[in-house]
Amino acid sequence: MRHPQSLVFWICLQCLIVSCFWPSGLWAEDAVIIGATQQQERFLTCVAQLSADELRDTPNSDQRLTVVILEHQKFLEMREGFHAHKTKLAFSSLQARRIYLTSLILGNFETLLFCITHELGHFETQSVYEDNAEFAAHRLRQRARQTCGSEVN
Repeated sequence: MRHPQSLVFWICLQCLIVSCFWPSGLWAEDAVIIGATQQQERFLTCVAQLSADELRDTPNSDQRLTVVILEHQKFLEMREGFHAHKTKLAFSSLQARRIYLTSLILGNFETLLFCITHELGHFETQSVYEDNAEFAAHRLRQRARQTCGSEVN
């Protein structure tokens, strides 16, 4: 007769060993969404997953992409800290693989779709230029409309 505790220990040990040698990029594909409702999180995760192939070989792609939704006043404070003075609704840190969104966009599907795909466009092109990001965002936006639905409230 086997002891259940030994079996559990053995399974946990194997998982730990495998996770140490598993390529970290496989774990990095899942975006982390902070500050969203469950429905908004599903939508944002879906859009981020659509861009995973394009982001796979970008700098810091071994780190997870994080989307942070902040109450508008906190967003404005964060924006000042990043010297992103021109933006009104969203900005990104390419080095930290982080996208910041104001909570003001959550009630409007079109605005949320525009902002998240535009910011992902910055990551795909690795460019701070708006035109470059928008070019990449256009393709992603079309795929997201077909795949991710439109329920975000």
